[in-house]
Amino acid sequence: MTPETPIAVVGAGIAGLALALALEKRGRAVRLFEAAPALSALGAGLQLSPNALRVVDALGLLPELEALASRAHAVTLRRASDDRAIARVPVISTDGTPYLSLHRADLQRVLLRAVERRPRIDLHLGHRLEAVRPRPDGIALTFSCGTDARVTVEAGLAVGADGVHSALASAAGLQDAAPTGRTAWRAMVEARSQGDGAPGITAWLAANRHVVAYPVSGGMRTNVVAILPSAAREDRSGGPAFPKSKTAPRLADLLARADGWTPWPILQTPAQRPYRLCEDRAVLIGDAGHAMAPFAAQGAALALEDAAVLADCLVSEASPAEALARYEAARRPRIDAVRRRVAFHRRVYHLPAPLSLARDAALALRAPASLAADLAWLYDWAPPLR
Repeated sequence: MTPETPIAVVGAGIAGLALALALEKRGRAVRLFEAAPALSALGAGLQLSPNALRVVDALGLLPELEALASRAHAVTLRRASDDRAIARVPVISTDGTPYLSLHRADLQRVLLRAVERRPRIDLHLGHRLEAVRPRPDGIALTFSCGTDARVTVEAGLAVGADGVHSALASAAGLQDAAPTGRTAWRAMVEARSQGDGAPGITAWLAANRHVVAYPVSGGMRTNVVAILPSAAREDRSGGPAFPKSKTAPRLADLLARADGWTPWPILQTPAQRPYRLCEDRAVLIGDAGHAMAPFAAQGAALALEDAAVLADCLVSEASPAEALARYEAARRPRIDAVRRRVAFHRRVYHLPAPLSLARDAALALRAPASLAADLAWLYDWAPPLR
């Protein structure tokens, strides 16, 4: 695509902000449209594995992000019933790239500040996409932007980076994301004192459910995520119910201290959802293209990977059609592989007894290096950004 080809990005979340920065780094101007009238500090915690952080590093933002995050060396798997350690899975990549836990709002702020420093990125807030229409030389996008106000924007290419409820996917007639039958209950635990936050990343496994906890906000808070069947009942505090007789005291204390439980039904897009739309005038990235359950902690990472790969394709290929064909060829096999890993974790994490006992015994026999090798294909990925 020529530098004069206008690119419109719909959605200023992680995928959209990262794509705008990656394109600007390669000398391209970008128009970025966001439905919200302001980008507020919403969301909960997230984990960024080495494959994601290489994209952040290529954008020149890793030192700024690290100052707001906590480093993890491993994910510790424990039994929810008695807190017994099952396995310790190293998460640092072979080249030493770290693994961070942080608040989603901190990542968004770092990306947004960088966007605001780039004059070739034109950010439009309060623009909600209503319709798209392919044109011979590009695509027309119609946005509502206030009471009875509408504007139509013409671009050579539109990128849907607008999440699991993507307006661009909907406008193109795609099937909506579907419930997985699981709900993620999210909450924060304030540290009682300096250093009281969760040390590293811990996952407690139980039949048909699990809990993950890790530090955010520089270690002063712990992000807690409990993933249960959507039909599971609530306890008296309005949070997820865990039977006391089957919950270790340390985990029970963590759940009791958690404040402001919020249920988030987990949705996923069909695995066959097309990424290329509107006669190759539009493309979906991030959750808009491939939302999946968070059993591999790769949602934000895949969004950052998508942004880096798509930017490279758009500046390297002669036409949108060639760029999008190359993008899909590069991304779909990897995303499908992550989807298979998610399905594997979902099965293994939620095994009931006695199958869980066999799982625990098998994991105990494996060395940490062997467990780390299972994820090398995921964490050792490097972006094409230059």
